[in-house]
Amino acid sequence: MLYTASFYDPQDWVGQPYRVSRVHPRGKQTEWQSAPRLYPDRLLLNAYRDGSLDFAILTIEYRLALDASYKKDGEFREWVDGLGSAGDLTLLCFERGEKLCHRRIAAQWLLERAPGLEAGHLR
Repeated sequence: MLYTASFYDPQDWVGQPYRVSRVHPRGKQTEWQSAPRLYPDRLLLNAYRDGSLDFAILTIEYRLALDASYKKDGEFREWVDGLGSAGDLTLLCFERGEKLCHRRIAAQWLLERAPGLEAGHLR
């Protein structure tokens, strides 16, 4: 089952946590695996943060990038395809609660591609 949560809310982590942000949170000890193929492009994030594009466009561009990676990167494709039988996992990023965050975009994208993967609580 797939979950999402903030680095700062470990009570919401289920199974194996994966960092899907480009940077590690300051002051936090590493308690997760990294999933760099799910990191959004730095230029895309910067454009969103400075207001050059809205969350809807970020969503489209990020999903296109994930699609391209999945098509050309065999290791990534194998990892995604195996998630349905990998047990519980949580995608981690910075935003708390219901704030808009790319981790939920990544979760929805994974749910569409990984055979047998089901949604848990997507925070």
